[in-house]
Amino acid sequence: MNITAELAASKHVSGATKPSLTGGIKVSVCYNRDHIKAVEITNTRPFAVTRLFTGKPVDRVLAMMPSLFYICGMGQLIAALRAVESASGMTESLATRQARDTLLFAESVREQVFSWVTNWAPQHKSRMSHVVDWFNQCRKQLGWSLTLAHTSLGEASKRVEIEPLARQLEGVIQPLLPAHQGFAPLPVMGVSEAVCQLLKECGEYPLGLAAKTLNFGDQQQCIAVLSALDGANAEQFCHQPSVSGVPAETGCWARQNMAASGFVIESRLRSLYREITTAPARLRALAKFTEGSASENIGVRGCSIVETARGSLLHKVTLDEKKRVERYQIIAPTEWNFHPQGSLKTKLEGLYIPWEQVTPVAETLIKLLDPCVDWQLELVHA
Repeated sequence: MNITAELAASKHVSGATKPSLTGGIKVSVCYNRDHIKAVEITNTRPFAVTRLFTGKPVDRVLAMMPSLFYICGMGQLIAALRAVESASGMTESLATRQARDTLLFAESVREQVFSWVTNWAPQHKSRMSHVVDWFNQCRKQLGWSLTLAHTSLGEASKRVEIEPLARQLEGVIQPLLPAHQGFAPLPVMGVSEAVCQLLKECGEYPLGLAAKTLNFGDQQQCIAVLSALDGANAEQFCHQPSVSGVPAETGCWARQNMAASGFVIESRLRSLYREITTAPARLRALAKFTEGSASENIGVRGCSIVETARGSLLHKVTLDEKKRVERYQIIAPTEWNFHPQGSLKTKLEGLYIPWEQVTPVAETLIKLLDPCVDWQLELVHA
């Protein structure tokens, strides 16, 4: 299967002759004398790729997911499975639901630990392989759940043994996160000395307000987003989503229901730390989960929302009578968090800051928002 060839051949995709499967984020910061005059965020992710799904049978579309989405590929596949099952009137068994939720959780832990050791505690990079091995073990044990509900052989008789996975996870993350609480001093949490100094310097500047937090559990927010997906500008909306025209932020900070009235750099880092340190306990809680899946709770046929490391991921699909895709829509966390008018812009634009501090502060904020694609920072003097 050559997805790149399909992209290149598609008449809907214009521009580069060698299309990127992932694209990237470009942040341009315009500096004028003593302050940041403007912030421009350009997202080059290939949003038209979902047009390739049109007219294809669902098994073909599901097979394309791993090739299209390397980062958070598990989340993308499970969101797709649930959206297709919802559109087809299928229902997950409890075992399948728990297995998929465990795999979603395992991928989120892997991604969050990767972000932690890459950006904030690089002295622990050598231990990342243990987290990857643990995730691969989860995948090996629970991969049977990654097919459509009606094709999962013997799924009703499967059992999801979460406790052994939780114990193994405890052994994996303990050396990475020496403090058990997210309110311990940063050095005790394992943050490197260089990063502690950087965060201290960044925290001295009065950053602007952050965007509101995204919460699909709020009925009004959910209705506003789903209504926009049915509108005339739905494709553009997937590119730059908002809640009733207002940008929103998703991710671990939003999940912890912290006030969105400001952006304290250290509090953002601690929210990531807390999610990782509490991961074994939260994994054990999945064993007691008996409620419906996200797609069932939404009550919209063909729609699925799952939580990933970086926030809420939405898939929405419409099928024809032959179970082929008529329309497919995806909104990933990066589209929320790097909206052109979102948190990064509102926190930086208008900030009075010395020129030599613009790069470290901007880079720190980008890393905390954690895009799922490569990013580039460009500084321009006005």
